[in-house]
Amino acid sequence: CSCEQVTHTGEVSSHRTRGLLALSSALACAAVGAALPVSPSAAGATALSLPATGAGIDISYPQCVRGSHVDLPANIPFAVIGVNGGVASTSNPCFSSEYNSAFLLGGTTDQPHASVYVNTGNPALAAAWWPSSDHTQAGTAVVNPNGSCENLAGAACAYVYGYSMAQADYRRVRATLVGMPGLWWLDVETTNRWQADVVANAASLSGMVDYFTSRHLDVGLYSTPYQWNKIAGATQATSDLAGLPSWLAGGSYFGAPADCEKSPLTPNGRVAMIQYVMNLDNDRSCRRFEVATATISPGDQSVVGSQLTGLSGNWGPGDVSYSYQWNRDGSAIPGATSNTYVPTAPDVGTMVTVTITGLESGYSAASKTSSGVAVLPGPYA
Repeated sequence: CSCEQVTHTGEVSSHRTRGLLALSSALACAAVGAALPVSPSAAGATALSLPATGAGIDISYPQCVRGSHVDLPANIPFAVIGVNGGVASTSNPCFSSEYNSAFLLGGTTDQPHASVYVNTGNPALAAAWWPSSDHTQAGTAVVNPNGSCENLAGAACAYVYGYSMAQADYRRVRATLVGMPGLWWLDVETTNRWQADVVANAASLSGMVDYFTSRHLDVGLYSTPYQWNKIAGATQATSDLAGLPSWLAGGSYFGAPADCEKSPLTPNGRVAMIQYVMNLDNDRSCRRFEVATATISPGDQSVVGSQLTGLSGNWGPGDVSYSYQWNRDGSAIPGATSNTYVPTAPDVGTMVTVTITGLESGYSAASKTSSGVAVLPGPYA
């Protein structure tokens, strides 16, 4: 069966299994409003439970039954709640009750006990509302880094659309909660409506990021590498999408710890969570290294033929493995991948650095680059 449905807006609503509907393929393809009747108020409802993994959960409108929701088991350390009803222009009718249930969760976690995710997209002129100027649907003027929006389907109007959808999401949440969630994830999936123009798609996402950060909120990206590249293309290090934490879908119970070491969706980011499906959508929080340093001994200056040693210190906790890459004026030196390096004639007059990457199951891979050491001619030059 198909898990997509075209709405009256022309946008595509994703009925992908998010949360407690992951019990069977039939339930995963259920229509909106036909969610599994597990509300505490529903007849015959039973309590839900999680395996003892310390994993969180993500839930949204599919778990909403007649305006009620499933109370979260006490052993869940955190939950991510969907703001929308499947597409960016709709609302999750149970958002407030689901979020407040998550807000009351206890226990130790590297994630907020309650955070939110929002749908994204770039439907262009097929949308229920599409900008014709640099103003949001609510009339707010937008400073547009992509030029002037003139009711076209390119990056300029896509940026305004994303900015406007984020503003609408912010106002939805502000109208229902006493406090504003600090962390907002952008749900980037091919099941929502996108254009073939990856530049315009990325602009829509940038518009959302820029609005949320203008409200002093943290933003992360949910996707898979395949979907991200298909939708947004290659992300430049200068983009405002770079450096954001990644929440990767498609993991497994046993593989989630090692998946934390995967590459993030965008440059300079980190993998913060891994989603995997058992009887529901679990989310493994990836830990950060408490210490991450890279230095060279001896420092400041060296001469050709004199050995340099890359020092990581103790990143900990746990058993961390390290890899090394020596660089000359910022460019990797081919084959220089041990913890030591002996400068040669081409290094004279340059700055040599070492990039150390730490890897440990359950931890986000982290890389640190040392300060530079000036290489001078030596007796072996």
